[in-house]
Amino acid sequence: MQQKKEGKNFFSFGFRIDRLDAVKTGRFLLFFIVVYIFISSIVSLVPITAVENAVAQAELGILGVFGFQGNVSVQESAVIFLQNGVQIQISELCTGLQELFILVSAIIASIGISWRKRILGAIFGALVAVAFNFLRITATSLIILSSADISTIELAHNVLFRIFLFLTIAIAYIAWFYWAIKNENENKKQG
Repeated sequence: MQQKKEGKNFFSFGFRIDRLDAVKTGRFLLFFIVVYIFISSIVSLVPITAVENAVAQAELGILGVFGFQGNVSVQESAVIFLQNGVQIQISELCTGLQELFILVSAIIASIGISWRKRILGAIFGALVAVAFNFLRITATSLIILSSADISTIELAHNVLFRIFLFLTIAIAYIAWFYWAIKNENENKKQG
């Protein structure tokens, strides 16, 4: 598609985009990628099986609240072996690291918001990502424990994974962004 230039604006896919907004978006995307690579590089120093084991151990503790007992074994990935014979595998995708990396990277890459608010947002975002990931794992585990139908289990697992992935990232980022912008605007009015 050919772009039509009009002063400081140009058209892309039928949308009018201000050049300044395009530059800001480009800077955000570049900074997001750099932060994402940095965070994932640092976390990659920890063996993924250690993270899977930690998540599995914590999930076993949560399932204990619902009366389920068992133990965790780490093989290629962590597996929760419950006393009733059910096994729940915790793989790398189950750790929630991708959601956490995306959310924290987006918050840190939000240029124009003070570093203090970005750091607070990254901490809050990480806590939200971890909490919602455990909520997702627990909901999926309880469905596994209450159903013998493999297609129901797979549907619930896949749907819950995608919904929680999107909602965790989108809602947490939007909530943080509006909070940060609202406070920035209030500070400018007072200053």
